[in-house]
Amino acid sequence: MIIRAIISAALFACLAFFPARGDASAGERIAVLISLDEAPFQETLAGFREHISRQGLQPAYEIFSLEGNVSTAGPVLKKIRSGGFTLVLALGSLATDSAVKEIADIPIVAGLILRTDALKKAPNATGVGLEFPLETQLSWMRRMLPEARTVGVIYSPQENRKKIEAAARIARTLGLELEQQEVSAPQDVPAALNRLSQKADVLWGVADTLVLSPQLAKPILLFSFRNSIPFIGPSAAWVKAGALYSLDWDYKDLGAQCAEMALQVLRGVPPGSIPAAVPRKVLYSVNRNTAQQMKITISEQFLRGARNVF
Repeated sequence: MIIRAIISAALFACLAFFPARGDASAGERIAVLISLDEAPFQETLAGFREHISRQGLQPAYEIFSLEGNVSTAGPVLKKIRSGGFTLVLALGSLATDSAVKEIADIPIVAGLILRTDALKKAPNATGVGLEFPLETQLSWMRRMLPEARTVGVIYSPQENRKKIEAAARIARTLGLELEQQEVSAPQDVPAALNRLSQKADVLWGVADTLVLSPQLAKPILLFSFRNSIPFIGPSAAWVKAGALYSLDWDYKDLGAQCAEMALQVLRGVPPGSIPAAVPRKVLYSVNRNTAQQMKITISEQFLRGARNVF
């Protein structure tokens, strides 16, 4: 009974904070806060606006760019807070972190963020993360490299320990074994790669700010080529540089996912009650030259279905 009372009180507080408004009206004002004025952000925004428009709504949009610089956030957020906006669409980690930190009385829907942890702490925020579920990533690995059995992965335990523990359990159900290498500093990565050279059939590039830094891109890709161990990259940019493949995003569909959440919020659903989501659509890029050099057969069907073939 006590737990039920606490939950009821919390729900009442959320509803009081974001009162029910019925159907979203055409007079809504949406502030769009983007980290950078680049193609993925523009495509995501286009998908958002198209989905909103298809629902018969024509809100007013005002776009604010942080231009990749955190020092611009203060004045921009001040304008948003005083601008009479009914919702903030934050695109990118910089935009989202800034908005969640400084805006507590306007609902926030976020997109193009790698992790959704910050959203869980904000009752006025929800959104769509970029990271594909572990099951999806490992299942694609089995499809693209059916002969591979041992997956090497290098990671920072502070950032990714729980994820790797979960991945190891999932991998076993797919007939894969994770060969894990923990590192605590960038200088530890070369030794970790060396330890994997005799054990791993494939190297998995898990999103990790310590391991997958620009400074370590060249050593990782050189290791991959010298040992003929394909590297599964975190993005198409890595594939273009020599990774075998990466899972990619349909940015317009990510925008549509954000729009679906925004419509719920505009109709009175508390943002904190809308679970953060993962991408529902999977695209991929392949490096044919890398496959040929490593004598890996990529079927024509996979090549035809790729978003990019390098």
